Amino acid sequence: MKIDRLVALIMILLEQEMVSAGELAERLEVSRRTIYRDIDTLNLAGLPIFTHQGAMGGVGLMKSYKVGKTLFTPQEIQAMLTGLQSYKQLFGQKETVHALEKLNAIRLEKGETAEHGKFVIDLSLNQGNDSLRTLLSFIEMAINEQHYLTFAYTDRNGQKSNRKVEPYQVVFKEGSWYLQAFCEEKEDYRVFKLARMSGLQVLPEEFEQRDFSPLPMNGNGWMSEDWVRVTIRIDLSVMDKVIERFGPGHIVRVDERTCLAIYPIIRNSFGYDKLLAFGDKCEVVEPADIRLGFRAYVRGILAKYEQD
Repeated sequence: MKIDRLVALIMILLEQEMVSAGELAERLEVSRRTIYRDIDTLNLAGLPIFTHQGAMGGVGLMKSYKVGKTLFTPQEIQAMLTGLQSYKQLFGQKETVHALEKLNAIRLEKGETAEHGKFVIDLSLNQGNDSLRTLLSFIEMAINEQHYLTFAYTDRNGQKSNRKVEPYQVVFKEGSWYLQAFCEEKEDYRVFKLARMSGLQVLPEEFEQRDFSPLPMNGNGWMSEDWVRVTIRIDLSVMDKVIERFGPGHIVRVDERTCLAIYPIIRNSFGYDKLLAFGDKCEVVEPADIRLGFRAYVRGILAKYEQD
């Protein structure tokens, strides 16, 4: 929005005595012509903006113009910057760019010159997932404007279906993106993995907002299968995978090169795939039926290559 860009422009000029039109255009992601139009608009509004021509010239704001900038503490500003930087990685929207410039201008108070935060959240997409950015943009628009979404969906069992949903929330969980929505076919709330969607469309039809409560994403709510506590012996080099997923309390004993850990899984191929991700650094100890089931699963994979 133009008003956001104008405020961002003012905040930049408050912090720098002179800024070239080229730098302003680059930071606000617009053309130089747009910057000059914005300067004219601000002048008409009574702001004392001046310009100097030449190699050392640029745009400035009279020092007599002051704006209070103490609404947030430095820690609050940094927290907002971290969140907005992550959001920008996914969408790159102009509104986000303008908001970042405003917050950066506030942060650059006397003595606050750090350019990078102490914590960085990297949500940038892999090259193969560039299409996910478009998908997220469509979903965001549908959520904000309360429009139905339709898409083809392939579940983790390979079953295909067409869905029409009311979108409510997007969740990033363990490296994957999910949509929480009310599914008309199931007449209930469901969680859909974005990477399993295809042919997504935003319908012009609007829905009436329900009293939505976020669904649990800990594996106990939206997955109805029974979990089995599996004891595994793993190499210390992959112990962090257990800690990241279930916490240090699931490490039972640490030896010189290996450790025993409790790693709950679902008793099916989905659960066995989780164990298979450890490669040869994992051995299933108990229960016995899971050990036998996992061995049969691995043999089934091996059988695909034994005919060569």
